[in-house]
Amino acid sequence: LPSLSIRVKRPSGMSSLLGKISSKKQKMSTLEKSKLDWESFKEEEGIVEELAIHNRGKDGYIERKAFLERVDHRQFEIERDIRLSRMKP
Repeated sequence: LPSLSIRVKRPSGMSSLLGKISSKKQKMSTLEKSKLDWESFKEEEGIVEELAIHNRGKDGYIERKAFLERVDHRQFEIERDIRLSRMKP
């Protein structure tokens, strides 16, 4: 019997690179990992509801931030009105 040589075609070029890239698992970003860690911590400590209540109240960060923005805007309007009144003869 004559010897049969069987050749295996190996992937080469771009198709090989794309195959390697797409077969890898997507890595988790630092932001995603931090979010998962924070959610896990809140669940373990049982503080989910407490944080929700605190953030909705007057002492919440978002509420304070909105209040400070309103105050800053109002102060700007007052100063603008004073400047405009001084400019008119």
